Amino acid sequence: MNQEVVTTVTKNILLVVMGQSPFNRSIWNGFAEGFQSLGHTVNVVDATRIPDPEVNIELPDLLFAVHGANVPIEKIQAYRARGTGTAVYLLDEPYEVDRSIEWARHYDCVFSVDRSTVPVHQQHTRAAYLPLAYNRRVFNPQVPAIPSRILVLGTPFSAREKYLAAIRDQWAGLVTWVGPGWKTFSPLGRHYDGYVAPADCARFYRGADIVINIHRDSRWSHFGDCNRRRIEATHLNPRFWEAAGCRSFQLCSYRADIETLAPKACTFINEDELVEKTRYFLDREKARKNMASRVYKNIRMHTYSRRCQTVLDSVL
Repeated sequence: MNQEVVTTVTKNILLVVMGQSPFNRSIWNGFAEGFQSLGHTVNVVDATRIPDPEVNIELPDLLFAVHGANVPIEKIQAYRARGTGTAVYLLDEPYEVDRSIEWARHYDCVFSVDRSTVPVHQQHTRAAYLPLAYNRRVFNPQVPAIPSRILVLGTPFSAREKYLAAIRDQWAGLVTWVGPGWKTFSPLGRHYDGYVAPADCARFYRGADIVINIHRDSRWSHFGDCNRRRIEATHLNPRFWEAAGCRSFQLCSYRADIETLAPKACTFINEDELVEKTRYFLDREKARKNMASRVYKNIRMHTYSRRCQTVLDSVL
């Protein structure tokens, strides 16, 4: 594997996370290990347990919040007043942009996972686009594989079920369903009913012939109507980066960032195209491997270590 470039001046990072959320774990773990791989000291704390800067023996150089919704604004302001650089990485843009602009403006710098909301945040503070990435230590082509033909990993919601009904109706017995709630949707197939750790996600990705990756709706999600501007999402979800990091073949619902970040990826725009491409690739191993390798070449340098370096260069 390629080695990351290690910086020379050690920084003290306070990494603030939503520890109770299983969905963000691989992201903040990626940042924690990314900062450490660059030679920095990282202290990971839950957003509800941030120490007061007055009692923090060694003030951090950077307070970096992943998501940031639960971080008390007064804590951000207190650290800024003591000279600590502050930044937040917004993961659920543009779905909750109406809410995120209220807390994100209190940081020195905002990083949005989606380029579409950067101009909104720039009205209030410094803001930049920072795509998701993958943790090379966890998601790589050498991980042990859990074999499957068709893999669906995640949780059910209407946008996914709309696409997956056709897959279920034609190939239910070939599908491995990973995550809580799928048994009701499809009693057939193999089930792992529950959340799985990032390392296990990697094993599932690596062993799948086809990973089906369905993004959320482009404008609305389970947050409710917190995107009144109707900004359309362009970013690629964590599954895209992590499955690609394992050099796994995936059928991915279309997002605009595919065009610039991974133009070789195999996408679909409707149920008919998903079924057509599933049928085509299911028994064409060489075609799957060739396409997965091309996508891997596109994304292999998009690691969290590099994202961490971008954050440090922008804030400190």
